[in-house]
Amino acid sequence: MKPKNISKLFLFSAILSCMPLNANAQDTITKDNTFIISSQIRPKAELRYGNFAPFEKGDDPAALISQRTRLKLFYDYKGILSVNLTPQMVNVWGQDGNTQGAGLSNGLSFYEMWATVNSSKTTFFKVGRQIISLDDERFYGALDWAQGGRTHDALSFHWKAKIVELSTFLAYNQNYKQLYGNNLYNTNGNLYSPVGATPYKWMQTLWAKFNITDKDAISLLATNLGFQTMLTANDTARNYNNQTYGINYFHTGKKWSINASGYYQMGQNATGKTISAYMAAIGASYKINDKWKIGLASELVSGNKVGGTAAKVSNAFTPYFATGHKFYGHMDYYYAGNGHKEAGISDNFLTLAFAPSQKWNLYLNAHQFIAPYGVNNGTENLSSNLGQEFDLGFNIKINNFVKIYGGYSLYLTTKTVDYLKVKTNTRMDQHWGWLTLDITPVFLNLKH
Repeated sequence: MKPKNISKLFLFSAILSCMPLNANAQDTITKDNTFIISSQIRPKAELRYGNFAPFEKGDDPAALISQRTRLKLFYDYKGILSVNLTPQMVNVWGQDGNTQGAGLSNGLSFYEMWATVNSSKTTFFKVGRQIISLDDERFYGALDWAQGGRTHDALSFHWKAKIVELSTFLAYNQNYKQLYGNNLYNTNGNLYSPVGATPYKWMQTLWAKFNITDKDAISLLATNLGFQTMLTANDTARNYNNQTYGINYFHTGKKWSINASGYYQMGQNATGKTISAYMAAIGASYKINDKWKIGLASELVSGNKVGGTAAKVSNAFTPYFATGHKFYGHMDYYYAGNGHKEAGISDNFLTLAFAPSQKWNLYLNAHQFIAPYGVNNGTENLSSNLGQEFDLGFNIKINNFVKIYGGYSLYLTTKTVDYLKVKTNTRMDQHWGWLTLDITPVFLNLKH
C-alpha cells in the first residue's frame, strides 16, 4: 500500500474510533464524564551575574531564555476515577536548530502521569508519576520554580475526614539504563544507581494533619529513604536507610499567620555515613491592612563544623525534596543543587508585601545568612557571617490565562561564602534578574 493511502487510512480510522458504533455505546456517554485539555507555556529570561555561587572577576555573566511547555490531559468519571497525563518539554531557546533532523535534542517527557481511584467519599489511592507537596514544602515540595518541576513515581493512599487527613506514599525504583544495558526484560540483578535517576531506591512516607480549629492545624511526617549507589552490575549491595521525622504547626487568622516547624533526621546518608541532624523554623506575618503585609522568620538547619577532623557522625540535615527557593533566598545558594561544605545555615529574614489590587503585587525579602557551627579554611577561623540577600519581586495578572512574574536579587557575600563555594577573586556584590511570562490556556472543558 502506498504511503499516501496509509495516511488516509490512519486518518479515517482515527475519525471512526471517535464515533459511536451503536446505540449501546452511545448510552455509555453520560454527563458524568469530564474531560479537560489545558496547557502551560512558560518562557523565563534570566541574567545570571552571581546566582548559585559567587561570580568571579573577569568572568562573563550568563544570559538565557528557558521555556517550560506542558499539555495537560485530565479525565474524571463521577469522581470515581481520575486520570491525568501531562507531557512536558523543557528547552533553552536556540539550543535546537531552526530545522529539525532525526533525534530532537530537547526530548519530550511526562511531568505527571497518574490515575486516581476513589473507593469512598473519604478514601482514594493514586498510582503513577505524581507531585508530593506537603505542608509548606520544607521537606516535600513541587519545586514549581524550576522549569522541570519535581514529581515522584509512587503509589499513594489518602484518607480525609473533617478533622483528620492521612496520606501514605510508597516507591520502589530501578535504573536499568545505568547498570543493565537499558534492558526492560532483565532477568537477574537488583542493584540501583542514582546517576541520572531518582536519588533513592525506595521510599515510605506517612503524613497526618489534624485540623484543631478552623484556624489551627498540626501535621506530622515520618519518611524513610533507602539508598543504593552502585557503580557496576557486579557490585556488592550496600543498603543505607535515612529517616526524617517532622512536626508543623500552622495558624491562619484574619490578621496573624504563624507557623513553626521542627524536623529530626537520623540513620545514614547516601554515602553510608551516620546522621544525627535537625531543622527548626518559626515565622509570623501580620496583615497591616488590605494592601500591606509584613513578616518575620528565623530558621536553623544543622550542619558540621567546617575544617578540622571529620566527626564520625554527621550533623548535616538534608531537606531532600524541599522547595529551597522559597526559604533560602531566590539566588539559590543553599540546598538548591550546589553544596556549601555541609556547614548548615542560620537564616533570619524579613518580608514585606504590597498588593494594591488583585491584578498585581510587589514583595521584598531580606535575608541574613550565618554559618552556625564555625568555618576554618585550614589556616584561620573565618567569619560566620555569610552575607545578606535582598529579593525584590512582582506578579502581574493580565487576565485569567496570562501572568507575568519577575524580579531582581542582590547578594552581598563574604569571604566565608567564597570558601564554602570554592570560589576566589570574587566581587562582594552578586546579582540576578529574571522575567517570566506564564500562559495557561484551557482548550477544552467538556462535560458529557
